[in-house]
Order: sequence, then C-alpha cells, then structure tokens
Amino acid sequence: MPCKDVTELLEVVLDGEDRLKEYRFQKRTCGQGVGAESLLIDQLQGRSLEELLNKTAEEFLTEFPIFDEIEEFLSLKHLFAIQGALEVLTGREPGGKDAAFAAAGITYGENETAIQGRIAVDVITEKIQACGGCASCGSEKAETGRAKNVERRAEREQAAVDSRN
Repeated sequence: MPCKDVTELLEVVLDGEDRLKEYRFQKRTCGQGVGAESLLIDQLQGRSLEELLNKTAEEFLTEFPIFDEIEEFLSLKHLFAIQGALEVLTGREPGGKDAAFAAAGITYGENETAIQGRIAVDVITEKIQACGGCASCGSEKAETGRAKNVERRAEREQAAVDSRN
C-alpha cells in the first residue's frame, strides 16, 4: 500500500544583494526524501529577486531548452515554487495556509535572507497547467500550449542537430 503522506517544503536563500544564493525544494513521502532538491540552481543561481519574479514559463523554456516533458514539468514546478516564496517575501502574496507558498519563517542573516515554507503542490500544478506549460488540463489554452510545446521541442531538437553539424 503506497504512502499518501506527501509534503513539499521549500527554502530560498538570497544573498545580501537579493540574488539567489541557493534553494532546497524537498519532497518527502513517508518520511523519505524524493527527487532533486535544487534542480535549477545552475540556471538560476545569481539571478536577482526581480528577474526571478518576472520570469515567465516561456522565457525560461526559451533560455533553457528542455526536450523531455517530465523534466519540463519539474523545472516549471521548481521555478513557480521559487516565485511563490519570493512573492511572499516581497509582500506580493500573503503566504497563508491556502497559498501556493505557506510561509513558515523568514531568517535574516548578516549577508543573506532565507524564507522557508510549505508548497501547495496542487496550486503550483494548476499554475503550470494554466500557463500551457505542460498542457495537461485539457483546456483550449492547454491544447494551444500543447501544440506550441511540440513545435518548440521540435525547434530545439533541430537546433541541437544543427549545432552538431
């Protein structure tokens, strides 16, 4: 019988200049960690708070082409989770229990600020689906998004082939 206890926790750490220093996105089920904690750290480390908040799914996928649908979904999940935490940190969202990011605490250090909290996976997943990023919700926008994703993946694959030749 599979465990139904799934908790997703996030900690985002900014340096003294409000640039992403590190983050940990921990998914735990039955007390065990699952998945990559910092999937996007190489792509996002050093980015300013404002740049991270304003990055759209399409901009991210254009800057960092991803060919696999599952990896694309997980990458957008990490991006939107980080954005949720930063929206709470900047006061753009309240961070209550029903929010995408429910803040548990903010720690201010000499040269860094960290925010910790729980991710509402269903809210983040809805945001990914609404943007057409994974196109799994079945809406007209999702169908358009699905076609766009297929086209974008084909273009990225062709660009990769062209760069090898």
